[in-house]
Amino acid sequence: MEKEEKDRLQPTFEEAVKELESIVSTLEAGDVSLEESLKLFKRGISLTAFCNEKLTEAQGVVKLLYQDRTGELQEMPFDVEEKEQRE
Repeated sequence: MEKEEKDRLQPTFEEAVKELESIVSTLEAGDVSLEESLKLFKRGISLTAFCNEKLTEAQGVVKLLYQDRTGELQEMPFDVEEKEQRE
């Protein structure tokens, strides 16, 4: 399968989160059979892994620039906790 076609078939992060929310609502309602519940649970696990992968990628890519007290630009990881530890 070509990369473009594969990308087209894969949901966006936002679509995956929306589908996860729908799955959780359906499972919480308890109105589906055990077989359907297991199918939904399996899909939810897959979507969770996909979302975690996308978030990890984003953390690796997103960097903020800030000026230190000397006026020099410094690279800062997106992780807010790291920022707080440095200050």
